[in-house]
Parts: sequence; C-alpha cells; structure tokens
Amino acid sequence: MLAQVEEGMLGTRHELVHALAELLGSEGRRTVVTLGSPDLIDADSAAVLAQLAAMNKICLVVACERLGQLPADILALHRSGRLALVAIPKMDVKQTRLYLEKELGGPVSMFATAALWHLTQSNRDLLHQLVRELVANEKLVRQGGYWVFVPGALNVGPAMRAHVSRALTGLEPRQRELLGLLACGGPVDMDRLYRAGMADSIGVLRTRDLIQVGEKPKGEVRIKIPLVAHLLRDRVQEDQQENVESMLSQLHADSQAATVVTEVNAMLELGNFEASVAVIEEFAAHGGYAAESWVRDPLRQMSILKAEVEALILLGRNGRAGSTISRASEAISTAVAGVTDDTRLLEARQMVRIMRARMALVDGRPAAVEELLHTEPAPQVALPESNRDSKPVVEDSSSAGGPSTTLWASEALHLRAMAVQAEAWAVSTQPEAALRVVNHIRSDIEGLRNTGVLDQVMSATDCSDIETSMLRVELLAGRWRECAHTARRLAEGEYENPRAIALGETVLGILASLSGGSDMALGSLWPTFHQLSAITESGQQTVVEAAVAFCLADQERGSEALELLSRTQTVLERTSPMNFFTWASEVMASMTVAILDTPESAASRLDVMAGRALRGGSRVLEMNSLAMALRMGRADAAPRLVAMDTQGQGPVSDCFVKLARSVLTSDTGMLAQALEELIGYGQTIYAVEYNNSLLAMLGHKERRRIGAAVARANHTEESESGGEGELAHRDREEPVWMRELTKREAQIARRVIVGMSNAAIARLSGVSVRTVEGHLYQVYSKLQVRNRQELADLDGADRIVVPTQ
Repeated sequence: MLAQVEEGMLGTRHELVHALAELLGSEGRRTVVTLGSPDLIDADSAAVLAQLAAMNKICLVVACERLGQLPADILALHRSGRLALVAIPKMDVKQTRLYLEKELGGPVSMFATAALWHLTQSNRDLLHQLVRELVANEKLVRQGGYWVFVPGALNVGPAMRAHVSRALTGLEPRQRELLGLLACGGPVDMDRLYRAGMADSIGVLRTRDLIQVGEKPKGEVRIKIPLVAHLLRDRVQEDQQENVESMLSQLHADSQAATVVTEVNAMLELGNFEASVAVIEEFAAHGGYAAESWVRDPLRQMSILKAEVEALILLGRNGRAGSTISRASEAISTAVAGVTDDTRLLEARQMVRIMRARMALVDGRPAAVEELLHTEPAPQVALPESNRDSKPVVEDSSSAGGPSTTLWASEALHLRAMAVQAEAWAVSTQPEAALRVVNHIRSDIEGLRNTGVLDQVMSATDCSDIETSMLRVELLAGRWRECAHTARRLAEGEYENPRAIALGETVLGILASLSGGSDMALGSLWPTFHQLSAITESGQQTVVEAAVAFCLADQERGSEALELLSRTQTVLERTSPMNFFTWASEVMASMTVAILDTPESAASRLDVMAGRALRGGSRVLEMNSLAMALRMGRADAAPRLVAMDTQGQGPVSDCFVKLARSVLTSDTGMLAQALEELIGYGQTIYAVEYNNSLLAMLGHKERRRIGAAVARANHTEESESGGEGELAHRDREEPVWMRELTKREAQIARRVIVGMSNAAIARLSGVSVRTVEGHLYQVYSKLQVRNRQELADLDGADRIVVPTQ
C-alpha cells in the first residue's frame, strides 16, 4: 500500500496520513482495515490508523480479547465514541460443538467437545489452533465416523507454544515466575501471596486476563485458561524445575501434595485415569499418605485421595478403591490423635467418612450407608469464618436426610452427606424420602446462590458431585422427566466439568432410548459409544452398548444390533452391584432380545433381574424389573407387584401396582390412567408400541388417548432440548413430494430444510456423514433438485396457501 504513495509525500506523519487518506478514502468510499493483534502493533502505526479512522477515511475493525490490549490512540478513539464495541459472547458447550463439527467436518463426541471447551474456555483463537495440532498429533481421532478425544499428554507443537510466548510478552520476570508457580502448584490463597511478597504481580496479570481471583474470604488466585496452565507447566518442568520447587514451599504447606493434585486433576479432566492412578501411587509410595502428611496439608491430601478413588471406580477397580480409603482412614486417625484442634483435619476426616459411605453404594450395600455416615458429635473446634453461616448443625435423618448426631465442619460436607444418604434411600426402600432430601439440598444451594455466597461456601467440584448424586436419585425414583432437566443442566456445562457434561449427555441418550426415541438417542449415544472405546470407563460402557443395540434393533438394523449385543456382557453374566445403570443395561438388552428373538425370552430375563434386585436389597429396582416384565407379557409379575409393600415408594411405584391391578382385573380404564400417569413422570417406555402387551389390552379409543399423551410428552421434551425447528416442521401437514421418499430419506430431508448441517444430522441420526450424503443424493435424484436451497424452495412452494375466490 505504501508503495503506491509518492516518496516525496512521506516526509512527516501529517503528510503520510493525508497521502494514505487519499489512497484509502478516494471517491467517498471507506476501505475496511482489520487489526488482529493490537497489542503487537507499534505506537506510531496505531496513531496513524486512529487518525485515518477519525477522518472517516477507513473503517477500522480491531479484534481483541480485552480493551487493555488496545494501543493508547485506538483506545482514545473508542472512548470518544468513534470506535464502537461489539462484544462476542463466550461460546457455550453446544455452540462449541457446532464450531468443532464445522472445523473437523464431522460429528464430535460430547467428552471431546467438553474437554476442549474447558481447556480453552471457548477462546476461538486457541480452539482453532489446538484442534489442528490435536488432529496432527492423533489426540483427536476419527472412530466410526465420530471425532473422539484420546487420553494422554497433549503434546502440542510450536504454534501453541508460540501462543503462550505471546501471552507472556511484556511481563517482568517476577510476574512470569508467579504464573509458573500457579501452573505447577495450582490455586493459591491471596493471603499466602501477600506473606510470600508476590502479591504485587496480581494486578498486572489480572489486567492481562491471565489469572482470575476468587471471592473473599480466601480470594483464591488461579490461571484463567486451563490450557495455558498445561503449557506453562510443561515449560517450567523443562527449564526451571528446581527453582520452582523451592518457591512452591513458600506458597503451600505441602508443596509436593500441591504439585501432585494439580497434575492429577489435569489428567482427570482429559480422561487419563490410568496415568492419574500411577502418579498417585508413586506419591503414596514415597510417604504421601502418611499421618504427618495429613497434618501438613489435610485438604490437599483429601483432594488426592478423592481423585485416586474416583479414578479407580471409573476403571472398575472397586476393591482397590475401598482398601485405599481404609488406609487413609487409619492414617487420619493417627494424625488426629496427635492434633486435636485442626479444623482442616476434621474436614478431611469427615470427607473420608462420606467416601466410605459412597463406596458402600458403589459396592451395592445401601443399608450400610447410614451407619457409615453416623458419627459421634465432632470435637468443638473453632470453625473458620467462611463456615460460620453454613449450617454445621445436628440434623435429624428422618426429616432432612442428614446423618443424625453429626456436626459437619462445612456446608459442602453437610450437603454431600445428605446427597449420599438420599442415594442409599432411593436405591433401597425410600425413594420418596430421597426426593425430599434432593429438594432440600436444591433449596439450600439456590439460597446460597441468591445471596451471592455460593462460591465462598462450595467449590464447583462440590456442586458438580452433589448434582450428579441428585441425578442418580431422580433416575432411581423414576422421575425421569425431572432427571432430564438435571442431565440437561449438566450437559450444558453449568459446572464446567468435562466428565459431568459427558455424563449429562449420556443420561439424556439413555432416557431417550427408554422413551422410544431411538433417533434422538443414537444422536447422543453413538459418539459416546466411540468415545468410551478410547477412554476406559466401565461404569457407563455397558449401558451405552446396550442402549445403542436396542436403538439399532428398533430401527430394523438387526445385524448391527446382534453383533453389538453379542459382545456386551449383560448384568446377569456379571457380578456388578445393582444401580440404575446396571438395571437400564439389562432392560435394554432384554428389549433388544424381544425384537430380535421373542418377548417371552426377554420377560424371563427381566424376571431373573427382579430376583437379583430383591436379593441385593433394592425394592425400587425389583419393582421396576417386574413392571417391565409385565409390559413384555409376563402375567405372573402382576400378583407379585400387587403383593409388594409400596409405602414410602412414591407415586411411580403406585403406578406400577395400578398397572398390575388393571391386568389382573382387566380394567382398561385403570390401565389407561396408570399409563398416562407414567408418561407424566417421563416413563413413556410403558406406552410405546413395540412388544407392549399392556397397550394390546386397550381399545382403539384408549390407545388414541395414550398416543396423544405420548405425543404431548415428546413435544415438550424436544422443545426443551432445543429441537423446535424440526418439531415445528413435523407438526405441519406433509407435502406431496415427501411421499416419494423412504422414511429415512424424508427424515433427513426435513432436517436439511430446517437448516441442519450434514454433521449435525449424522450425529442426531446415529449414522456417518457419508451415509447422510448418500441419502441426500437419493433425495435430490428423486425430487430433481440440485442442492439444499432448491430443496428448501420446493418445500416452501409446496406450502403456499392459495385463497379461494
């Protein structure tokens, strides 16, 4: 551009500006000038651009993450009102998934989406670069047509490292040093930074948007973008490990524990469970879990223990998880014997009790939970300021759900204990009481949120763990509609936890499959199925495989369903403890058998399942199994259901008994009423057509009534899940040309018309992008259109209403 300006006109800035103005603003038209890295431009160039924009010779577009990146002259232009601010909001999980599918050209698993969303905090620039490098390094790979995330070290290349270098440009050595310490040792309380003489760097780092400072009283300081922390940690370990280790001791009571918990949490975020267990075992082998370590920093020790147990459970190593908790409990008892007035040690001890109770649930011993949570009154120690308003009070287990005579050291512990107790009641004999506890917990959390103190009282991890416990309670209690709301909140990233987000998506898929929505279910479960093949997580893999097999069988893809079912080990073949997921996996395996073989063989499996639930002390799952067997035509399940005591079981169990009574008395009116009530709770599986002996009892009028109730429920569910466009299209009268297409082709055509991409259609339909393209080719050929626009035009023309004369 400058080459077009006469050399004699470049003597002064004034002459340069006017020469450029003539060049860029000729004939009264402005030239668009974009500035992508304003913090890297020199002051003189920024001044020239600002002057040209003020003269209205150029339209200046500056892309920045914060106003602090703007050079002084351009910032002055903004403050004078001549440079408007257009804020681009942070992408949520759903938007990030759409962005990734566009970048990668195919559907992406929810875990991969959530991990990248969390790592980059939805920073588009970082996300764009990271995706390219992960694909090149085979950390993002395509399996079965879906992009999945492979656990392990990120191993990013020079482009990402250059990004970190740019972020550190202009920082003083002391400020860089603090970033390195935060990357290696994790968050640090503000008062510790003051005592170490490092607080003077906080202002600059906060202005540069590199760190965030939590709410008082602790004012926890952490690196804002997790990916930056990952890259800085690698950089420090390569260049200045010894210096950092000595300085970490100034910020943490136990620098080794701080380093380990930071490294392990980073691994768990990316699904690297095996590596996290290996790191913790090495830590334990060098005295990490010794009594003196618990005295030094009990809360970080607790975080490490919790991470190890969580990873072992996900890997299916329940025995090792239980023994790890037992050893930790002994070490804490030894530590407490020597130190009687440490509140943090008391919190750690109580958390171990909660973990032991949770482990009893995992092992299928719900009856042991209340005893494990029940303790003698805690020592009367002074509670920290942050907990004095948090209700560490004695709870009556009969009313609020907390273990009796336990003074909890914090509100987070109190609510965790209540959530575990609610789970135990839900899986055994008191689902209605468990739901009351869930409502009590939700009310408490909402109260803390409304008063603006939730962040001070509970961490995001606390909230996420409690929410997933409440999700399991709603699943067991049969309140599947309420459960769908909870799962959707998790899947939308309310707590920014990748595994919680993926769990929410998985639960939504399972509920969709149990409600007869195989298309929607496969849209969620196919990506999850392929992701779980890359990340070993035994707790979900079996139920996802069974759900996918059932959906395939429902779509008349019998050979695929049979192949998948043949390699899926059912609950009856394993010794897994009873919970909702094990029950759901057997139910869907049985329903697949009903489609591929006979309903009688499926009902027999469910009858065996009911007996196993009875022996395991789960009245709830026994009733659910008998009700499903009754649906499959097992008539002898009806008197067994009627004979069961439903006191305290809740309205869903009452509906099951009503179903049984209606079968025994041939009362179709009572049967239709019970089915409508179950639909209201989200249990539409009892009212959908395939292999349903209950519907076969109803007359034409009653079946139409039930069909309308199912349609209303599906309409509500799809509207809440964001499927309004396709739903609205489906509700209209089908056009004439739609009759020329097969059922699958018509479905894909509808989704194209409402604006869905091939990748989104593939994910929702549970097929590959190539399959969608094949169906579209057939659609275009049959309808003699050339592209999506012509298909949409055809649809619009067909729907024009011509008024009568």
